[in-house]
Amino acid sequence: MALIDEFHRAQEIAQERAKETQELFREAQEQALELARAHAHEARERMRLAAETMPPGLLVRLLSSFVGIPFSLAVSFADIGSAVRGVPFASAIILSALLGGWEFFRGVRLRGFRPTWILGIIAIGMMQVAAWAISVNLYPSVLPAVFATLVILTLIYQIFRRDPEPVANLGVTFVGVVYVGWLMSYLIFLRMIPGSVHVWPFQNAVIPYFDMTSLGAWLVLYCCAVTWSTDSGAYFVGLRWGKTPLAPHISPKKTTEGAIGGVIAATTMSILWGTWIGIPLIHTIFLGALIGALGQMGDLAESAMKRDLGIKDFGAVMPGHGGILDRFDSLLFTAPMAYYYLVLALPR
Repeated sequence: MALIDEFHRAQEIAQERAKETQELFREAQEQALELARAHAHEARERMRLAAETMPPGLLVRLLSSFVGIPFSLAVSFADIGSAVRGVPFASAIILSALLGGWEFFRGVRLRGFRPTWILGIIAIGMMQVAAWAISVNLYPSVLPAVFATLVILTLIYQIFRRDPEPVANLGVTFVGVVYVGWLMSYLIFLRMIPGSVHVWPFQNAVIPYFDMTSLGAWLVLYCCAVTWSTDSGAYFVGLRWGKTPLAPHISPKKTTEGAIGGVIAATTMSILWGTWIGIPLIHTIFLGALIGALGQMGDLAESAMKRDLGIKDFGAVMPGHGGILDRFDSLLFTAPMAYYYLVLALPR
């Protein structure tokens, strides 16, 4: 009997221990679930806060850049022979200029103007062809011929159209041609600057149909990088520290602090990229500051035009960025200045 009683007691103790173990396991399981729920809730809160604090459209702009940057690199360095040097890049700029011209003339037509937009777009395209032709010493007088032809044909067209406001419509036509066509052509002039540069780590790279030593290609990328770093620097500095309005009648969100941040960002990028490709340090400082200031003037100039036309963006061909003109607004001011500075001020 004593043995049986001890057996029953041992059995009861084992059952109690098993219940205690099950209880401890259940409690541990509940604690683990609570902890997992807490971490999941915290992660959701962080995602919500990140979504709220992330500037509108920033994610779309970043994703769009992941496509646009490789394409820009490819067309900048693409070369299919010395006889047609720079044709891939010039072709890309011709297409961009034609789209930009269409965006501009569409915008002014929404405002009620009646530009001679077909002739204007043709002239814009011809200016890009002229820039390439002049750079390779082919038909050096073609650019004045384009201007003269545009003026004559536009005036003839206005005569037969019986336009009630010929001066205003002629004006917006010529502004579109000069603003989009002439200024954008300087990207081609910049790309066609002769010379070679051996940039680490691409100095020994041999890629069919790509010239990684093209000085003009590196200068185009330099100008784009410095210009767009101006936009980023001004945007994020203004978002964090901006208090003083820069030009409230044109763009209420732009601030003086942001403008200073843009110039600093441009100068920093100019020093880093410029010295990398062999531009003397002192010139990278001057040119970076000039690009930083002038790029923001280009942005403000286009903002003023869009405000006058009553539109938010000129187009939507580039997700997150707007249209061609919305992405190239600063470059239209910085590319001509960078071209003349690099050609005239730098030792050759």
